[in-house]
Amino acid sequence: MTGSLSLTQAVYDGEIDLAYAKSSAKLCRALADDPAESPRLTSRWNRVAVVTDGSGVPGAGDVGPLPALPYVEKKSAIFRKLAGIEAFPLAIDSRNIEETVRVVTALSPSFGAVNIEAVSEPRCLDIKNRLASECELPVFQDASDGIPVVCLAALLNSLKLVGKSIDNVRIVLSGTEADGMPVSEFLSAAGAGDIIVCDRSGAIHKRRPGPTNWVKERLAKNTNPRQIKGSPAKALSGADVFISLSGPPVLTRELLSTMARNAILFYLTDCTPDLFARPETDSGTPVIATTCPVLPNQLTACLVFPGLLRGALDARASAINLEMKVAAATSLADMVPASQLDYELVIPSVLAPGLIPSMAKAVSEAAAASGVASPPPATFAVG
Repeated sequence: MTGSLSLTQAVYDGEIDLAYAKSSAKLCRALADDPAESPRLTSRWNRVAVVTDGSGVPGAGDVGPLPALPYVEKKSAIFRKLAGIEAFPLAIDSRNIEETVRVVTALSPSFGAVNIEAVSEPRCLDIKNRLASECELPVFQDASDGIPVVCLAALLNSLKLVGKSIDNVRIVLSGTEADGMPVSEFLSAAGAGDIIVCDRSGAIHKRRPGPTNWVKERLAKNTNPRQIKGSPAKALSGADVFISLSGPPVLTRELLSTMARNAILFYLTDCTPDLFARPETDSGTPVIATTCPVLPNQLTACLVFPGLLRGALDARASAINLEMKVAAATSLADMVPASQLDYELVIPSVLAPGLIPSMAKAVSEAAAASGVASPPPATFAVG
């Protein structure tokens, strides 16, 4: 058959015989009898829907669904290139959460997982939580899944480097509550007990007045055990770890001097190389990680989503749960052997050999152990 022939013409010319129709019909009947056979009989478990409404494109803001396409197309290309996953950009022209959930749910039989991308906060969390409960598919979102995994992996290695333990350090997070809640809850699940989240109004605590929402209420209930009030500067006094999640960097040399010795500083904000030259202080040498690609220790969700989703798809998982994310973080941290840990190497490169297969394997095993994986595919006769 020549490459110029269409499938319809090829069938008409007899170059694809009735075996094609017979075998596909047999598969369709098998799925009609038992939809749970889809992991065995279709390729949906290598497809991810990358969903956006264009309301929160990093670096561009609220630009709408059509202008957001280049961003989600880029992420789709990363899925394909790094993890062999067929990813499809879906730009939805709606700002209504209910409508977005209905559209994605209606399309969900075509996909094995969903990635919420470039959606404004905290709507992205609302959409993700609704889809996770209604689609029975793994639903991934950078701020609530990727960034927490990156932060934990880098933190575990940084703590090893400075000789501290996650269960006895003070951690301050600065950023929007939609960023702060997933990271704080994930670090808490990993053993951190003293976490303060600060937003533009300062430290979030139980008695803070002013506007609130379900995210802030949850943060107020579950963080800041010492009920520190006031600005991030006050919260930073004696802190071991500072994680800046959004907005301009707030840490100055003076504030750094108030932190504990050998502080750990993570910046997941836009930054320039000259801003983060390691400062000389009387409080030891800080560990610094940023999002800047030309500096050591780049913190990026690209370290996570290809391997985590690859593992979730391989397991035919029905969700992304805590166990799978912990497995991803541990696998990522282990990519830097203890003998190689250094102030300029607490997190591996995105292109580190073996990163994605190792993480995928760990995530797939965690999915199976935690009960959200499907049985492995079996051979199905189509003749």
